[in-house]
Amino acid sequence: MTVTTWTTRRGVLAQSASMAARSLASIRNNPATLIEFFMIPLMILLSITFFMGGQMMGTWQDFLQYAGPTIVVMGLFFAIPATGLALFADLESGMFDRLTAMPVSRFALLSGRVTADMVKHAWALLVVGGVAFAMGYRAEGGVLGVLAAVGVVLLFMFSASWSMVLAGLTAKSEDQVQTWMVALLMPLSYTSTAFIEIETLPGAVQWLAEINPMTALSETIRSLLAGDAPGGYLLALLGWCAGAVAVFVPLSLRAYRRRLTN
Repeated sequence: MTVTTWTTRRGVLAQSASMAARSLASIRNNPATLIEFFMIPLMILLSITFFMGGQMMGTWQDFLQYAGPTIVVMGLFFAIPATGLALFADLESGMFDRLTAMPVSRFALLSGRVTADMVKHAWALLVVGGVAFAMGYRAEGGVLGVLAAVGVVLLFMFSASWSMVLAGLTAKSEDQVQTWMVALLMPLSYTSTAFIEIETLPGAVQWLAEINPMTALSETIRSLLAGDAPGGYLLALLGWCAGAVAVFVPLSLRAYRRRLTN
């Protein structure tokens, strides 16, 4: 028998880019996926601002200026299960079985999906941020502050998305991926300072909110958009992002190898 050996000179980054392009190409056949990514954060922004903002801070305009950006980010945070759901669908369809016969990095197969979803998150951030601006939100930090805040948000979304990669690789059904969302995302979002001031919380809950990565993200982007130095909150956020990548990337690669073996 003739043995054919597949080889490639493309590096991991190039392979990841190819996988990301493959995921983004599906938008041409299903453009509704772009709507799905910004619909959740848009609905959260509008509903909380108009229906709860006045009760919390007197007027919805004051609430929008304080919590508008963090509510947008919280909505994006709720959209990251799409990464796990799409990965689970690829595995069930057998697409990854075909790719494993080729000289493709296992990391590239997973990171390509995350990278493609980062493009979609950036699109959603642009759309919903534009709506917040149209509603009256103004960033005192100027263009540089906005760009820095966007960079921080995308870095956080990238690191958090790897938890959904692990969920997509280990779940037995799509419902289990949704369960991860409820168990992980909702407690982090609603025990943070995304749309409340930490001084209004009871003492024990304040401690929980202080160590919450969503609090670090919320306070960091508030400072950047206001033109202030984020200080310790930025360092805490970078630590959380590095920790999430260090934990979930190896676990995801291990789960992928186990799935191939089984």
